[in-house]
Formats: sequence, C-alpha cells, structure tokens
Amino acid sequence: MLPLLDTPAYTPAATLNDTTRWLCGAPYLDPDFGNAVIREVVESERKAVPPSYGFDLDPVVRHCLRARRLLLIRYALVTAILVLGLCLNAFATVTWLALCGAIVGFRSPAVRELPRSVRLGALAALGALVLCALGYVVLQTVLTSLTDPFGSTGTFDEDYGQVSPGLSATLIVAPVGLAAIMFLALFLSRRHAYGVLTTELAPGIAATAPHTGNQRVEWRLGVVAAMQRGNICVQDINPFTGAGWVEHSWSFATSLRARDGGERISIDSADLNQRVHDAVLGLRDTELRAGERISNVYVVPYVAADGNRRGDDPLINPRTRTPHTMASPETIAAVMGSPQGGLRHYLRAVVPATGKPIQTPDGRLVLPAQDSGIGVTAFVHLAVEGGMLYTEFVSTVMPQVKPLCQLVDNLRPERVPHQAAAHTLLAFVRDNVLGPAYLARLGWDTLRLPGRMARSARRADEYRFYDYGAHFSVRELAAQRPTVRFMQVLDAEKYIKLLDRVVTDTVLAYLDEHGVDTTEFRSAVTTVSIGNATFHGGQQNFGSRATNIQTTVAAPRARTTGGTRG
Repeated sequence: MLPLLDTPAYTPAATLNDTTRWLCGAPYLDPDFGNAVIREVVESERKAVPPSYGFDLDPVVRHCLRARRLLLIRYALVTAILVLGLCLNAFATVTWLALCGAIVGFRSPAVRELPRSVRLGALAALGALVLCALGYVVLQTVLTSLTDPFGSTGTFDEDYGQVSPGLSATLIVAPVGLAAIMFLALFLSRRHAYGVLTTELAPGIAATAPHTGNQRVEWRLGVVAAMQRGNICVQDINPFTGAGWVEHSWSFATSLRARDGGERISIDSADLNQRVHDAVLGLRDTELRAGERISNVYVVPYVAADGNRRGDDPLINPRTRTPHTMASPETIAAVMGSPQGGLRHYLRAVVPATGKPIQTPDGRLVLPAQDSGIGVTAFVHLAVEGGMLYTEFVSTVMPQVKPLCQLVDNLRPERVPHQAAAHTLLAFVRDNVLGPAYLARLGWDTLRLPGRMARSARRADEYRFYDYGAHFSVRELAAQRPTVRFMQVLDAEKYIKLLDRVVTDTVLAYLDEHGVDTTEFRSAVTTVSIGNATFHGGQQNFGSRATNIQTTVAAPRARTTGGTRG
C-alpha cells in the first residue's frame, strides 16, 4: 500500500532539455541569478521547492555552485595582481584604481540622475586630475633618465641614494605589464565559463552534474531533486508558484437546486473532476485531425498547501525534516472530498512550449517543430459545500527564458574567444576596482554556506511552527517579462480561451445531466470573457482577474478582484 504522503524518487535524465540547459548556463552569465538560487534552494535547508515542470532543478543548482567557485578563482586572481601592483608601484596602482572607481561611479544610476552641468563639472575635474597624474609620471621618467652632474652612468650610488634609470623604467613599465596580465586572467576566466556553455551544455550532450565536494550540500540537493517531482506545492501566498503569472481567473458559487423545483441535488465532486479531466484530454483526441489535435496537453492532480506548519505535521517528512511533495491517489481523493481541510485540490492542465511541425496533406515538411517559448497552465478547483458548487478557474502563463540565458544555444563555439574578449573589455574597469570586494563577498558566502544551512535547520527546530514554503520559483526567476512577441501573446490567449471553454462547457453539461438548474451558472459565464473584456449588454473593459459570486440572480457585472502577479 502506498503511503498517503511521500517524497518521490528522482532519476536524472540522460540529456538535459533546452530549458534546463538555459537555466544551467544562467549563473555563468548572471552571477546574481546563481546567488539567489543558492540562497533559496541550498541555504534554506528545510524549505520545499515548487514542482518543476519542463526542467530539472538539480543540475541547475549544481551549476550555480560551480559558477560561484569559478568567480571566486577569477576575483582571487584579480586581487593578487592588484596586491602585486601595489608592491611594485603603489602610486600608479592607486591612481589606476581611483580612475576606475571614478569611471564606475560616473556610470552608476545615481550619478546619471544628477543635472548635466554637475556631471560635466565632475568630469572636467576628473580629467584635470588624470592629466596631473600623467604629467607627474612623465616628469619622473625624464628626471630619472638624466645622469647626475658627476657623470653617473645610472647605477645606484650609496652616498646619494640615486635610483638607476633601469630600475625606474621597470617601476613605470610594471603597471602596464600587470594591466596586461589582469586582462589575460579575466579573459581566460571568461573563456573557460563560455566554454562550459558550448561544450557541457550543448544540445544533445550527455548530462553531467558537477559535484559540490560538500556532503551536507550533496544531501540537500538529493532531497531537492526528489521534492521537485511531486504534485504538492507548499507556499503561503501564491499556491501556483512555478507556473508563471496569473493572466485570467474567475470563480462562481452556484446553487445545486433542481431544474424542476424539487429538492437540492447532490453531486459527486470526484466524478465531476474526472469529467473535466477527460474533457481537457479530449483536446488531443486521436479522432481529431493531426493539425487540430493539441497533442502536448496533459492534466495532472495538484495540491496546494500552506507552508507555515508544525514540525510534527503529517506533511513534514520525519527523516528529511522537509515537506512531503507527493500525494497518493487516496490522499487526493480525500482532499477532493474535504474542501475545508488544510489542503486544496486542483486539476492542473498544461499546454507546454513544445510545438508541432507544419506539413502539407501529402506529408511534405514545411517547417519543423518549434517551441513557442511559453507554457500555459490552467488550475481548476471544484468543491461541493453547503449544497452549492464552487468552481474556480485560474490560468497562468510562464514566459520564455531570458534571451541572455539562451546564449547557451546562440553562441557559436568558434566565437567563444571573441565573446570573452568583448565582455572582458566591457567589465575590465569594474572588475579592477570591485574585484577585491567581489572576492570578499564570494569568499564569505562560500565559507558561511554550511553555517547558514545549519542555522536554517536550527530555526526550524527551535520553534513549534516554521515556514516550510518556497519563496520563489527558479524558473520564474529566469523568465522574461513582459511577453512581447506576437506569436507568444497569441498562443497564450488562444490556449487560455480553449481551456476556459472546455471547463465551463463540461461543468454545465454535467450539471444539466444531473438535473441541476444551470440558469445562474450560464448567466454568470456570460458576464466573464477572456482578454480583459466583459460582454454584458455591450463590451466593457476591466482588470485581468475577475470573480463573480452568484446568488439567486445573475450579477449585473463581474467584479474585479486582482491582477497579474508582479
């Protein structure tokens, strides 16, 4: 017999899909992304993660940790070169760092907001200081190249303490050489990172998972990898974390009185859920023509749970001290029949980003399958309570991954050196002046990682209640918002409308079959349309989230209750 609540098993894929590869490449291109993922997934040792649909979280987190190690090495080299420069020529090194700091400051948003006259004045002052410094260096070079009045040939004189021209030239040339070494170190570091994108993360390459070298981190990643494959989302605020942003929603409360005026009719919520489940899968019915079928649509059970729970709550795994994320069929049936309990059941209908090829009737290929880049999800909650039927429909859209992350596929291997050199030039000044600060922060975060994990576990053990809910979804963190491409907007709107129509038609048909008076429900449906419009005696525009609660007569107008999640 299956346990009522459990943590699913995890089996790594042989190859990584596109979304997983893009997310794995993100920390090499955006360090802030990697740091945020590590804080959320690794340091918060007892927290759950949202269900991962369409990607694998385990290799993503491992590459985030690896990218941090590479950055640590990069800025350790930068700091070492700066220290060497201070030893060889402190004046030139300090002057260079001051110039870099001024350039970085002038490019900051705070300075850009200053009046133009102030910025020009500061720039003129900076230019004057640079000219003075250069003049000082030139003057020192000329003076030290001259021989003394007694005919010195430039060697060191113990009586006068003269510095030889050869040594002086070395002190002047050394900063230039160190600058070249600095550029080379940064270039090689970036070339190695970009090489990971075009080799290990290339399409079709066998999946590899970088090891962390820390047993506690490895244990946590093993738990995370298993939790992501569940059907329970543990979150206090947004029960749809990981599915994208809400684009359209409605909810109706309908009386179950008989059509003929008889006694109130009892319906089976499990049977109604199954009917809606089958109707959505009917969109991919094999009786439809190949071009008409939505062959990639699927429906899975989904359970929403609050994150703030006791440590001995049945939802908490006593072995891992993290939430269970897999509900058995018996548990789902029990939750479905107890809509007032601490868990909520939804049907999750998903139309993923995978596309279909375009072919002529005789089978000739016009265009191969292309991913749309977005995923559309519909959550349907059906609850029978107090002799009434509560129906909720929430549709979300997961935008495409940010174009920066898609450099994994866009970057040609032969262009890696050019890309590394270009990015090194763009960030050269910032890396010089902020390199030691980056090193200090990265080193501190790396050293404190086990301690932060232990502190998170202690907090969960010290109090009776603890927030086990996930703060955000890694997939959403890398999403591009807003969606602006025409085809993506069109697909999102189309599939939301199709799923909405299937759900409403199925619920109406089911109620009609059981003799329920559907006048209220039909009237409520006509007051809500998708696309931010209500058709009720004419077209009216309102917000993107609507709720309509029916009593004995149809509401005169849908009431706006919210909008998209920012």
